[in-house]
Amino acid sequence: MKVVSNAGPLIALGKLGRLGLLPQLYGVVLIPPQVYQEVVVNGLRLGAPDADAVQFLIQQQQIRIVPITLPANDPLLMCGIDLGEAEAIALARLENADWVLIDNAHARRAAHDANIRCKGTISILLQAFREKRLTLADFELLIHEIKRQPALWISERLCDEALATAKRESA
Repeated sequence: MKVVSNAGPLIALGKLGRLGLLPQLYGVVLIPPQVYQEVVVNGLRLGAPDADAVQFLIQQQQIRIVPITLPANDPLLMCGIDLGEAEAIALARLENADWVLIDNAHARRAAHDANIRCKGTISILLQAFREKRLTLADFELLIHEIKRQPALWISERLCDEALATAKRESA
């Protein structure tokens, strides 16, 4: 399975201490240079522990940086998403990826417009739960942690819906 990630899910899973789910679920995850810049370079400068975790997975070759250059007239650069999101979508298109991991709603729309399937942090966690890599208790704790951390920018409604789904599926 080929998966490309944007910064949001890497940061969120890093803050939750669950980055290890990515290689368990998807094998090697591809990221474009701008995502590396946002997550690792900027994160290390800010002292973010999740930046260290992503760097570790890069060193372990579980996350791979893939160079990509977008032409100045690429429609992705003109649809109101940031460069990392545009590079991630373009890389997913170039690599014929099965999924691009993106949390931002505008970027998800751009990916859908480019016929790229998306998953966000909540979908990744729900998949891990369904594959028995997380217990219901673990999943519920992670959902509560997401709701408690405003820096993760994931809606409470989405969290509540995912938790209700997991509880329904485990009954």
